[in-house]
Amino acid sequence: MQDLIDYAMRHGWGIKLVDLGRRNGEYSNGLIKVNPRKSPYRQRLTLAHEIGHAHHDHPWTDDPVIHERREREADVIAAHLLIKVDDYAYAERIVGEHPGAIAKELGVPARYVELWRATYQQPSVRRHLRAV
Repeated sequence: MQDLIDYAMRHGWGIKLVDLGRRNGEYSNGLIKVNPRKSPYRQRLTLAHEIGHAHHDHPWTDDPVIHERREREADVIAAHLLIKVDDYAYAERIVGEHPGAIAKELGVPARYVELWRATYQQPSVRRHLRAV
């Protein structure tokens, strides 16, 4: 998780561990909050996802359509932060092309593998992640 913390700090985003009850994390005004009561696995996924919101500087919205779009945008960034090209290629050689098998090998959700595949060549994603 230190790699994600360093990445966030390089971009000027603060990180704070806060008991958020049932919520995993949140982002607002340059501050990423992660719930320390969650498992280390969940904290890592949450931090990557909240970095995605920070990348886009997403403000909170009650509009479900906008909210869903922003969640996907954050997940795309998270997928690319958590899945490196060489690691993906190695996992695919070992377990085959099934997203679930690759996800298990990489320790990420299958939807992140699917998002990574769908967006890997998109210039907008690569531009956001140049400093990864």
